[in-house]
Amino acid sequence: MKRTPLRKIVRAFFLWTGFLLLSGCGGGAAPSPSAPEAVCTGTTPTTNETPADNQMVVYQSTCQGAVNTPVVTLTICVPNTSTCEDVPNILVDIGSTGLRLSHTLSIASKLPQESENGPITECYGFVSGYNYGPVVTATVTLANQSVTVPVQISNSQLSAPSTCVNDYNGSAPFEPYFNGILGLLFPQDDNGLYYEGGSGPTTISTTLMVQNPVFLLGSSENNGVLLSGFPTVSQTPGAPSVSGLLTFGTGDTSNFTKLDTNTYATITASYNGNSSLTAFFDSGSNGFFIDNQTIPPCTSASLSGFFCGTETGQSAILTGTNGTSVTLDFSIEDAEKLFDTGNQDFSSLGGPMPGYFDAGFPAFLSAQTSGQTTGQTIGLQYVSASSKDGYFLYGN
Repeated sequence: MKRTPLRKIVRAFFLWTGFLLLSGCGGGAAPSPSAPEAVCTGTTPTTNETPADNQMVVYQSTCQGAVNTPVVTLTICVPNTSTCEDVPNILVDIGSTGLRLSHTLSIASKLPQESENGPITECYGFVSGYNYGPVVTATVTLANQSVTVPVQISNSQLSAPSTCVNDYNGSAPFEPYFNGILGLLFPQDDNGLYYEGGSGPTTISTTLMVQNPVFLLGSSENNGVLLSGFPTVSQTPGAPSVSGLLTFGTGDTSNFTKLDTNTYATITASYNGNSSLTAFFDSGSNGFFIDNQTIPPCTSASLSGFFCGTETGQSAILTGTNGTSVTLDFSIEDAEKLFDTGNQDFSSLGGPMPGYFDAGFPAFLSAQTSGQTTGQTIGLQYVSASSKDGYFLYGN
């Protein structure tokens, strides 16, 4: 969902070269169509998870260089045909709205582009930059249900309109770290910048806008999502990989703490002497990105955006607009030392983000009690398809 502030942070680490990419850094011009482009060649791994009918297996991205990147495999089909592709390494993201696929996928060029007063394209913004490309129609399988939904094909090889380039911090392609983004945040429509026949931004019919496909599922499965079952991971050295489950439909929420959000899908954090930080849970951020001036940041350009200091025994209180709070215990470890292990999943990876407390994927892996071996269940409960607020769910 396009909001102020948009809050997707896409960072990835090349494990074999020690290179960090902060997507969207640099100038505002789109890359030349002749620019070389890396693609993800990872496949769906075998896990020990046994999903129910309303669940999907979530695994660590098998794309080279990805860390703390929870993904799923989606079956994508051309509507009303048998032309389909099983696409691995789709980021599970409770911090954005709508499904976005890489133009490098073979199915991408086969999906029909939407048109109203001309072919429709979209610019969708993240903290790290924008995704731009055509809006197409695809049939997507989520667990045991298939829905037909507008989808964005993200293509950094296209020249984005100036209104898109000027609004965001450059292009933010997600290749080669994952093949797409499954944005599970409310409301149903993503409210991006839309263009018809190259003109815009303009208003299009809501049925043509990129959407969170969960809202199109059956009534018992379309009221929210849960991420659960990930193992707790030691502060150091981390783990080679993790897996868990994505559940469609929240079921009975009486065992969860419900943190009501504002219309920007954020709550408040009290941390490190600041009681008014903008906060959120975000499975699509691969670290704790927090307001802490005392932890040394990495000075190497290859590790820009991460902490290279250690601070154990940290604690933050996250509070919803309904006054309900949870306490989140965590630690920060030196990113350089973590990456040197060669592992891919870390509960203690973080970086500086003044004014914010972004509880990224490490929050799903952090033990909150002594001896805890399975991480917290964290999810979203929707209010309605059009509501811009909802609830973070937090429990065990």
